Amino acid sequence: MTLYDYKCDGCGVRFEKDHPMSAPPVRICPECGAEKVRKILSTGGVQIGGSHSAAPPPSPCGGGGCGGGMCNMA
Repeated sequence: MTLYDYKCDGCGVRFEKDHPMSAPPVRICPECGAEKVRKILSTGGVQIGGSHSAAPPPSPCGGGGCGGGMCNMA
């Protein structure tokens, strides 16, 4: 499921809704019932299995690789 941010131009409420990318966008405001809802730009997020995955930890080698004596890890 993909998480979308919406804003109602009628009452100004902002809300999030998760639904498949193939589903039509939300058109009715859950707060006031107006049909003045629009998708707004967000940082977004995709939920996989109900959890958010964190970025992998940085490499202790600084990204240069440990082969050929490139770091102090060997």
